[in-house]
Amino acid sequence: MEDFRLVRAEVRRFQRATEEVATDLKSQLASDVRVKILTHTDADGIAAGNILARCLNYYDIPFHITFTPPLSPSKLEELAKEDYDLFFFLDQGTGQISGIEEYLLNAGHKVVILDHHPGRFPDRSGLFHLNPHSHDLNGAKDVSASGVVYSVVKELNERFTPLSEIALIGALGDRQEFFSGFTGVNQEICKQSIDEEILKVKQGLKLVPRTSKISETLLRSIKPYLSSISGDEEAAQKLVENTGLDPNKVLAELDLESEEKLKDAILNQVKVEPTGDFKHALWGTIYTSTVEQTAGPKNAHEYVAMLDACEKLGRPELGFATLFGDEDARDEALEMLREYQEKMVKVLDWFASKRKNFKANPQMRYIDTGNEVESKMIGEALSLAIESSLINPDLPIFGLADFGEDGLKVSARATPDYAMRGPNIGNILGKVSRELGGSGGGHDTAAAARLPRERKDEFITKVSQSLEEAVAGNE
Repeated sequence: MEDFRLVRAEVRRFQRATEEVATDLKSQLASDVRVKILTHTDADGIAAGNILARCLNYYDIPFHITFTPPLSPSKLEELAKEDYDLFFFLDQGTGQISGIEEYLLNAGHKVVILDHHPGRFPDRSGLFHLNPHSHDLNGAKDVSASGVVYSVVKELNERFTPLSEIALIGALGDRQEFFSGFTGVNQEICKQSIDEEILKVKQGLKLVPRTSKISETLLRSIKPYLSSISGDEEAAQKLVENTGLDPNKVLAELDLESEEKLKDAILNQVKVEPTGDFKHALWGTIYTSTVEQTAGPKNAHEYVAMLDACEKLGRPELGFATLFGDEDARDEALEMLREYQEKMVKVLDWFASKRKNFKANPQMRYIDTGNEVESKMIGEALSLAIESSLINPDLPIFGLADFGEDGLKVSARATPDYAMRGPNIGNILGKVSRELGGSGGGHDTAAAARLPRERKDEFITKVSQSLEEAVAGNE
């Protein structure tokens, strides 16, 4: 009970900070202002951008939105030359604060950073920011960027309350729903969304799409990847037949008893020992929208998968337009989801066949995929492989992939339990990659870096040493 009261106090501090930012922002939006939004390309970034765009549309404020990874100092220098008065950084900005200060704030631009990545902010005029880490919340689990943006726009005007649906899509996209549900600010947003009947919930299989024939859903499943079923049409069809279910039914038409029967059949057939992560990815709360404000799936988990597909296949603007209700964009985005699932099944097939290729030392496990896995897919592939019981996550997991002609992309994942022992893989990747002429950062459970490939061995050595020191320092 003590921990619950502590979290509640932290949430209240965040809410008070939200009120202050909303008050500051209201004065900025009351003027004739030219706005540029820079938001991340992933599901959370797309959702955050959509929430803010809806707010600006309501107040008749023209804006330009760009979907981009965090900008380098040279890109920020170029950005400062653009003719805008107010720059919004969503799902980024905290890690680039030095460049933002040097090139934007020093040039007289006003900047709003609505982010959930850890970092520190200078006390500068013209800078407005809201970040959960500034209020003793954890941005890796308590609120995503879309939840931060939603908190601000809802404070501006209660009419934006239905956008809680989109905020939770962003939170699900950043894997912020746990076995016991949401925590922190996300928990408050979810409760309100259910109380206001914006979302309805039930228990069931979280496989997507739920609107396809059961065998096709099994065939395309990547979260979790069903070893010996995903990608195998004959195996998927046979499992449905052996379970005694109508092969022409779609997953969403099954009653709870039939879904439980299918779940048990899946658990009995997959060629892995299902972990808690696997079971959580397979079965849990289904969030269904009851309002008409977007195009696309009503199932929030399927919406996340569709936005992930738009990002990984290089079309985040399609997901953004679909959230705005564009039905043509929806049709293209859903086709993209199919393509993405088929592509990711092949990537996870590769991981399943190369499980013995993972190298390990006492501090970490890692695999160099070379050009077998695209750099833009390596991070999500790692997460899915862990959730699908293909990789033992007892240590931090690092996936390496070719990036450009001579670059190396590194994605890392760690469990919340490991992060509680002290090591923060986001901080470690940021520090080591900069020492080796690259860049990086992230959360304590998910992070990424880019660096010259020729420095791979140095990177592995330095990261191992940093992890060892962090663990020893917290014993």
